[in-house]
Amino acid sequence: MIFLGLAAALFAADYFVKKFMDAHFPQGTRREILGGKIILQNLHNPHGVLGLFKGREELGEALSFGALLSVCWDFIRLLFSKGRKLEKLGVGMAFGGGCSNLYERETKGYVTDYFSFGVKNQKLKKIVFNLSDLFIFLGAFFYLAGQVLSLCREEKKR
Repeated sequence: MIFLGLAAALFAADYFVKKFMDAHFPQGTRREILGGKIILQNLHNPHGVLGLFKGREELGEALSFGALLSVCWDFIRLLFSKGRKLEKLGVGMAFGGGCSNLYERETKGYVTDYFSFGVKNQKLKKIVFNLSDLFIFLGAFFYLAGQVLSLCREEKKR
């Protein structure tokens, strides 16, 4: 049950940060924090990840929804299994983040992205994220790490 609570907490955290950003950062506002390492801005993204679905938003929404259904299925499956805490953590993070982005896209027609990294690489610097995106990426990492550890444990038992 703790992993369901985690998913709900991550959803809520991103929801309230997006609400704060919409209330206090007008579109086009940029503010550097942490010595320029983080750039805050309010960007409404109707096109999906990295703008890949510009002009094909319905396809992007369908793929996102399908991916979230897959994560949901794995989350439910893992919740009823013993152990595998790293995988549960990863899927819980990805599920919470995915639900937050899906909820906003369905209710507003876009996802609010609000921070980027102040790095030298200009391509990376242009990518604007939200907390849900980080939860999804970190969740995928933890899930894969858990899978690898499970495989290593099974190999040692043989």
